[in-house]
Amino acid sequence: MSNYKWVKESERYVDLRTEDFISTSFFSLPLAMINPLLLDKLSKNGIDYDLQGDSCELSAIDSKIVTITAPLYGMNFNTCEFELLEESYTNTAIAPTQYDWIKATYQRCAKEVANEQAKIFEEQFMEKSLDEGNSAVIDISSDIFEEPSSFYSLYIPKSYIKACERNVSYRHITHEVVFIKKMDANGQIITIKVPDLYKGLVIGKGGENIKKIAEMINAKRINVI
Repeated sequence: MSNYKWVKESERYVDLRTEDFISTSFFSLPLAMINPLLLDKLSKNGIDYDLQGDSCELSAIDSKIVTITAPLYGMNFNTCEFELLEESYTNTAIAPTQYDWIKATYQRCAKEVANEQAKIFEEQFMEKSLDEGNSAVIDISSDIFEEPSSFYSLYIPKSYIKACERNVSYRHITHEVVFIKKMDANGQIITIKVPDLYKGLVIGKGGENIKKIAEMINAKRINVI
């Protein structure tokens, strides 16, 4: 298996790497890309996780261990380059092929969760809309894994505009958000209906917010009632 290299991390630990010294022993992601919905989906598809600071390491629940013989390298901290220590070194590691399987499974599960949540969002939007689908107030929850801004980018369909956001302080992790459906208004006047509590936030100081949204949907103006 000449396309792999061992790297000596410490006296007791070596790590399996590819030819360009990228690790194949685990698949790591920024914590911002991970959330409970996705972790649950991954778990059901044979993937475990380990939180490491601001990242999350994914591994197969049923890991397969193989014995690999390959060159052993170590980091020269003076030159910041890897140097060959032994031509042939044998050790055990998680099967490198599982890295590709974990990556592919993660990508599939992430897409499935995104599609599922987008469908739920659109159903809630139509259910809560007071103006036949032009706008709606939706509750967005966050937790230790994600901030609401992360949720928007992951699960809100691109065909919706976030008009404003209100933090519900007594519920801590819930944000009430007004979304407006993207459209081409062809220079017409669009009317949206939102509860009184949100009107000022939607309009914005001096009407700046609602004017900006009107430009985004090509509307002459947006009436907020």
